[in-house]
Amino acid sequence: MMRKNTIIMFGYNQIAAQIVTVLKSKNYIIKIIETNEKFYENAKADGHDVQNLSLMEDENLLTIGIDQDNIKAFFCFSDDPNINLFVTLSVRNLAKELRIISLTFSKEENKKMLLAGANKTINPYEIGGLRIFRLLHKPLILEVLDNILFSTSDISVAEITIEKGSVLDGVYLKDLNLNDRYDIIIIGLQDKELGDDFIFYSSGINHKVDAADTLVAMGYSQNLRMFQQYVEPKKGI
Repeated sequence: MMRKNTIIMFGYNQIAAQIVTVLKSKNYIIKIIETNEKFYENAKADGHDVQNLSLMEDENLLTIGIDQDNIKAFFCFSDDPNINLFVTLSVRNLAKELRIISLTFSKEENKKMLLAGANKTINPYEIGGLRIFRLLHKPLILEVLDNILFSTSDISVAEITIEKGSVLDGVYLKDLNLNDRYDIIIIGLQDKELGDDFIFYSSGINHKVDAADTLVAMGYSQNLRMFQQYVEPKKGI
């Protein structure tokens, strides 16, 4: 059997382009399908294997090989939520075991996509996708992304902006014992005052968390939601 190292990316918007760059660095073979002429030309200019092909027909899905053993995953990243939903449904119907990762833009879309058969969803507004993927140049973080996208566990990465009045406002990184309390891991933070610089927790810098700073955390989705509720300022107090 051929090694499952080929990934099909449907859509080549900005976040898809970032993910393709990361996955290529992990030695995956990437096949891109794009119907938007501008995005199609962008993918060609970036040197990728790209086809201009509609995936609204089952025969085209089979033509690109979604039922083949060497396909690791199918990324459904069209900018049109309705097309994403339809294609996710079609791919799941034709390839029962294929791992599908779909782009969503709201909690409602997320629920629909999971019901349609997606194994994972990525919401750039929830996890700050572009900023996180810009950080993925270190081998350890690449491994984390690989596990998040392709594992069967409910592990996610969340970007959490600290508001004024939060219990974490003014707390130092080393004082965050979140692994014991919430079973999550703090990857690091982005300091609003320092611009786009990202401070990895593993760097050893005991940075103080301030309002408007952004924490990047990893853990099970339910635990991340509980942690987010914990850090939100308490209203009426």
